[in-house]
Amino acid sequence: MADELTIREKAREAIRIGRLPSRRPDRTFGGPGNGASCSVCGEAITRDQMELEIEFNRHGSTPGLDRYHLHTRCFVAWGAARDDNAGA
Repeated sequence: MADELTIREKAREAIRIGRLPSRRPDRTFGGPGNGASCSVCGEAITRDQMELEIEFNRHGSTPGLDRYHLHTRCFVAWGAARDDNAGA
């Protein structure tokens, strides 16, 4: 997996292009990975890795629930990128 600075830049990019929201999730779950691709780094989250699944309620004309899967390191980088984004 990439170094911290690279992961944080990928998290910033994910927010910038709209692949990940720039707000706190409505719900967060954790557990062993299930092979899903991480929404920050794009790598698979394997069974021997911890996965965080974040959920966002979607309102408006297309209500629903958006879910994203992240490695723990990528989740932390995404949180830092959100904080950076809030100060911009």
